[in-house]
Amino acid sequence: MMKSKKILAIVLATSMMLGSSITALADEPVTSGGTNGSGENEGHVEKELINVVLPTVPEGSTPFAYTMDPERLIQATSAARYAEGTTFPEAEDDTGVYFLTAENTYANSSNTLQAINKSSCAITLTVKVKTTQNTAKDIALATSSTVATTGTPNLYLGLKVGNETKVVSAEEQTVTKNIAGVPSNFEVAVQTNAETGAKSYVYQEKASATTWKAMNLSMEGAVSNLAVESDTTAPTVNVTWSYAKAADDATASDDAVDYTANAAPSIATTTYTSNGTEDLDVTVNLGGGSLAATGISGITFRSTTGAEKALDSSLYTLEGTTLTIDKGQLSAWIEAGVNSRAYTVKFNDSAETTVTITVNKAQ
Repeated sequence: MMKSKKILAIVLATSMMLGSSITALADEPVTSGGTNGSGENEGHVEKELINVVLPTVPEGSTPFAYTMDPERLIQATSAARYAEGTTFPEAEDDTGVYFLTAENTYANSSNTLQAINKSSCAITLTVKVKTTQNTAKDIALATSSTVATTGTPNLYLGLKVGNETKVVSAEEQTVTKNIAGVPSNFEVAVQTNAETGAKSYVYQEKASATTWKAMNLSMEGAVSNLAVESDTTAPTVNVTWSYAKAADDATASDDAVDYTANAAPSIATTTYTSNGTEDLDVTVNLGGGSLAATGISGITFRSTTGAEKALDSSLYTLEGTTLTIDKGQLSAWIEAGVNSRAYTVKFNDSAETTVTITVNKAQ
């Protein structure tokens, strides 16, 4: 019995010691720790879009076709061989080479063609020109823009690319120009797949993009005012063009011109919500080219009685491409219990374009 009591005492003592030890350990401060976090890339968008509009030649048109008149027969006869009303350059400024620039209208230089860079980056435009012989009786070609005034008559043809002019000959000439891109005309956006609903990032042209950089191309000519043999012919001029992405360190040519596409004014988003506590900002596009507007001539709306009213000009402003309608105008009809109002924005372009936007009361 005594032996059993001794064993029990030892067990109890051991249990107490272990309990004390566990308590002591639980009270010790945590001095270290850690966790893992996996990394994920949001994605990549290639911010380089190339879109070049090469010179457009209408079907059946030959803008660089020409007629030479070394003996000035057209001037001598007041263009009697041509349809009534046909016009040619004035005699004192006439160089004797004619390009058709409009119906029954001739000039000593051709219409201008354009290569338009609608890209986010610069491109290199390469233009090549040469003549090909029509017959062995082709008129001689001048080596400069100054044609012979005595002796053997000759013909000058010059290809103008930007501000650079190449004297055209049977030997191919090349002109290269770097046309800058307009990265500010592009934006990163989110695109939703119509079938799967998946969303992805895209780099796209802004709806408001209308102004780009372009290079002008044209042909000019002159011919000696000297007699030629009756079977004299003129060579054919051949012009080709191509482009490629410019080198990253390429310097943009300073003779590029601004190109503005003809576009009527517009408003892309036409439905809005408002609670009347904040001004409403509407992004507008004033258009471009000959169809553009410079501002807004007025805004109208229909009252609750159906009458058309003009919104007082003090209740809206247009700064750049942001049309702001004053919150006071919005809160007035919202507080009156009206759930929606349509505003018709009238631009000041020649066509007096109108766009109607709808503002709904926020729920």
